[in-house]
Amino acid sequence: GSLASLNSPVDSYNEGVKPWRIQPQEISPPPTANLDRSNDKVYENVTGLVKAVIEMSSKIQPAPPEEYVPMVKEVGLALRTLLATVDETILVLPASTHREIEMAQKLLNSDLAELINKMKLAQQYVMTSLQQEYKKQMLTAAHALAVDAKNLLDVIDQARLKSLGQSRPH
Repeated sequence: GSLASLNSPVDSYNEGVKPWRIQPQEISPPPTANLDRSNDKVYENVTGLVKAVIEMSSKIQPAPPEEYVPMVKEVGLALRTLLATVDETILVLPASTHREIEMAQKLLNSDLAELINKMKLAQQYVMTSLQQEYKKQMLTAAHALAVDAKNLLDVIDQARLKSLGQSRPH
């Protein structure tokens, strides 16, 4: 039996579309530097951002276009919280590390802009053959954001290790 007959008319724009999804385990961040994570706000906020991306990724496929904005907003708020924490953290890190951290922050802002752009296209092309393509591109942009957040954490970890005067062998 087909589940399509159970769909309400509102969901009909998803009919005939094979479900696809980025599996959350693809996003789970690789291991981080061997640092104490208790009271580590940057680590907590990177984790929060990754969770927001996973949440959005799992809900985007069946969601109607009017639900895209709140989902993307959650990701945006998680990013804003992360960047505010980084702005506080950078003050105690060696000046020589600031440029790389700032570049990583800029990349995250452009990742979010890309996600918002793809969301607008997905909304604009509702009920067309392009909608699914733009939903996929939203997921790709969100995935890039999560990966780049993890990279920001790595950059900050390296700066922390440098400030501790530790260069750990790999």
